Amino acid sequence: MNNRFALLDADRVLIGYLMTSDQTQLAANTPANGSTVRTDDFSEPGTVRYDLANRIVPIVPPPEPLSTYAGKRWTLVKAARDQAEWWGCSTPLGRADTDPESQRKVSGAVQLAMIAQAAGQSFAIDWTMQDNSTVAHDASAMIAMGVAVGQHVAACHEVALAKRVALEAAADAAGVDAVDVEGGWPDAPPTS
Repeated sequence: MNNRFALLDADRVLIGYLMTSDQTQLAANTPANGSTVRTDDFSEPGTVRYDLANRIVPIVPPPEPLSTYAGKRWTLVKAARDQAEWWGCSTPLGRADTDPESQRKVSGAVQLAMIAQAAGQSFAIDWTMQDNSTVAHDASAMIAMGVAVGQHVAACHEVALAKRVALEAAADAAGVDAVDVEGGWPDAPPTS
């Protein structure tokens, strides 16, 4: 019958388990300067109770893989990227909204302006800016707003990609932590 053994390192930190009845196999799997103890791990969640002398030691979980840790940071970067993309941007006639719905509206108005220009017709639209002021835009101004919004979105994605490259290049958790999630985004709104 197999017995379950806790494999402990030299500091008596649990590094794994082995099920065996073969003492040679047990000896071959015992860490250098470490030890093994027959266990009963049905005692308390998060602990291992040894059969010998009823000792209890905490289970030390394995460290999170660096790729998983970096992946969690990348999720934070993407959320910050979306926030930066949607916080608005500067245009030649003032600050414009850049949330997804506003981007759609700007795109439509730019198309109308370009169609009017191509047909040799005039174009004018009153546009509500981020500060709720209304500003008249002719075709050139509307196209310039569309370009500004597009460049802002592209810049946000460029910053995010640079942060992802840094996360992928990180050699350890400190390198992952060094990637600034909140800073470096383009055209931040003015603070009051």
